Amino acid sequence: MSGERRPLVFRAPPPHKRACQASTEGRQGLTGPDDGITSSVNPGREWLARLPAELTAQRRVMAGLVDFCATRPAVTSLWVGCSLGRGAGDALSDIDAALGIEAERGPAGAGQVQAMEAAVTALLPSLGPLVDVLRHRIGRADQFARRIFAQFADGTQLDLAVIAEAEVRRGDAAPDFVELYHRASPPGGDLTNDAPSARAVTGEQIREWAFFGWCALIDADKYLRRGSLWEAHNRLHEARHQIWALWAAATGAIYPWHGLSQVLDHDPENLPPGIESTVAGLDRAELRRAAQASATVLTRVSAAATQRCPAELPTAMARYVTGALEGGERDTINVGG
Repeated sequence: MSGERRPLVFRAPPPHKRACQASTEGRQGLTGPDDGITSSVNPGREWLARLPAELTAQRRVMAGLVDFCATRPAVTSLWVGCSLGRGAGDALSDIDAALGIEAERGPAGAGQVQAMEAAVTALLPSLGPLVDVLRHRIGRADQFARRIFAQFADGTQLDLAVIAEAEVRRGDAAPDFVELYHRASPPGGDLTNDAPSARAVTGEQIREWAFFGWCALIDADKYLRRGSLWEAHNRLHEARHQIWALWAAATGAIYPWHGLSQVLDHDPENLPPGIESTVAGLDRAELRRAAQASATVLTRVSAAATQRCPAELPTAMARYVTGALEGGERDTINVGG
């Protein structure tokens, strides 16, 4: 699977929490024919026709899904996004998509969502030779969404979320998604929802990401003292993930909670200063230096994130962990509990 996978239906900032809205300056607009709801049953046909030749395989699968939608009265919308939606796709891009259906929100709509999931799964072999399919539940506990990941033999990958229409994120909540299909007369005629902006982040999230980073680094210190290099390496990687998320928030990237992929999509030239020094192999001294460098970078990106969204940073934890890492030259091999 690619690192760009971002279904529209989960890990968004909780709507009841006050969010800091990042600037939309430099935002990449939708590349499809429509920003929102249109009267056309298949608003994405023209968009599909304009795709370059290198996306022939992806177009085949998406066109098959649009045809499927037109035969299913319960389907209300089909969206595709991420690199394809931004107009930045290439032959290796997967198809990140969401299928909205007429169903109640949450577990009450589980039956309809599962029935549509089964129907889409049955359709897949007609879209090309399949290698295998993964189906599982995703989303918050108060949602009911099912994910279908399909690997085709020609290398094409489909990553599709099936969800109640009222739960589908659209507009500024999913600015890189293009609508390929929508039913002409949806129930109630209003497909708006209360999903927060894809750029929204809360002060609580900033604090949590920073705290998670410091927790990962104190764990790395512990494992280095024990001589457990694989565990130290793993925790260093986790600390770096939090660094990427904080930097994504600091730079105004969409979906900042996804970290690295969003930083690269937003501006691949604008990386956290010193990030390259946070990488290490399975050498104890090298890992120790990388952990110390990570503490420096984490401090800087946390401060940068609070410039966009004020937050109470875990400064006491930061001081404690930084001190522990600087005093860790006495690492010893020890199998502790």
